Amino acid sequence: MSKKPYLQPIDNKREINFNDELISKNEVHTILSSNFGKLSPSFFKLMSNWVYNSYAKFNDLDKYFILVFLFQKAFKHYADIFKILSEEDFYNQNEFEIDKVNLIEISESLLIPKETVRRKINELNNEKVILRRGKKIIISSDGFKHQRPISTIKLLSSYLSETSKFLATEDWFGEKKSSQDIEMFIRKNFTLIWRFFFRYLIYFLTRQRKLHGDLETWCVNGTVNHNHIMRLKEALENPFKIEKSKENLFENSYREWVKMLINSKKKIIGINASSIAEITGIPRATVIRKLRKSEKDGLIYKDKKQLYMMSRTVKQNLNDLMEVFVLNQKDINNFVAIFFEIYRNPNIKRFNN
Repeated sequence: MSKKPYLQPIDNKREINFNDELISKNEVHTILSSNFGKLSPSFFKLMSNWVYNSYAKFNDLDKYFILVFLFQKAFKHYADIFKILSEEDFYNQNEFEIDKVNLIEISESLLIPKETVRRKINELNNEKVILRRGKKIIISSDGFKHQRPISTIKLLSSYLSETSKFLATEDWFGEKKSSQDIEMFIRKNFTLIWRFFFRYLIYFLTRQRKLHGDLETWCVNGTVNHNHIMRLKEALENPFKIEKSKENLFENSYREWVKMLINSKKKIIGINASSIAEITGIPRATVIRKLRKSEKDGLIYKDKKQLYMMSRTVKQNLNDLMEVFVLNQKDINNFVAIFFEIYRNPNIKRFNN
């Protein structure tokens, strides 16, 4: 085990460096991948809650996505100067100034057209969520209020506790961690943990936006897909059970799962537009419009009862779906490894003063 300081500057950027010798991301990926079916319900609950609350703020996920990017800049700033703020201290600020950010950077990072970014930034400015002072962007007190993750911290803590149950089967990890202890730790070390959570979230949402065209369509399709997965689990015995193999880190198995979902001939009870609207918070009229587009693209199928499920014609997009799925699973597992690397290391306390 390395004796190097837990947090250390690299190059001249003074970023926090995580040492892979502490927790192997590959090993975490292998363990969590093999339990994908058991973890997927709590992960979907986490993400659907995040989407519901995010959409409720502005009725516009791209606008909230841009706000996430700006807050990520704030979290990175504190990491760069080796300062960790608790959730309470961070959100008690009146404002936070961000420099060295421009529309092109936001556009390229989030894969949102530059003119769309300009329009959304102006709208956020008009709503006093952010303030523009020359080339600088200020996150206002209203911005802090809109973004505070009141329920997300609890759900993330619950998900991380679930993952610890499977990691605890290995001697190197120790005992399962309670969601209460994890929640307390996140709130105390908020800016550091949320930096990495938002980094994961930006990668995740960028891929979904690229695949589906916009985030609202991803939310609608994702809800259909999750219902399909849960119904298939009910219909089949251990549909996600696979043999453990560290050679491919389960990435080939993920691809096989996607194929199985699409090719299964089991009769699945779909989900209707009203239920999707209730789960996502997206208006029913918008949901129906997105469903029609996805149905036309062959991504979903509607039966005679107006219930939606995954379409078998999605095979033409199978490779794209599989690659996005594999990358997203790998990223969330990497985040889990980083979190427990922080959680388990006692040296974190000296950066919390």
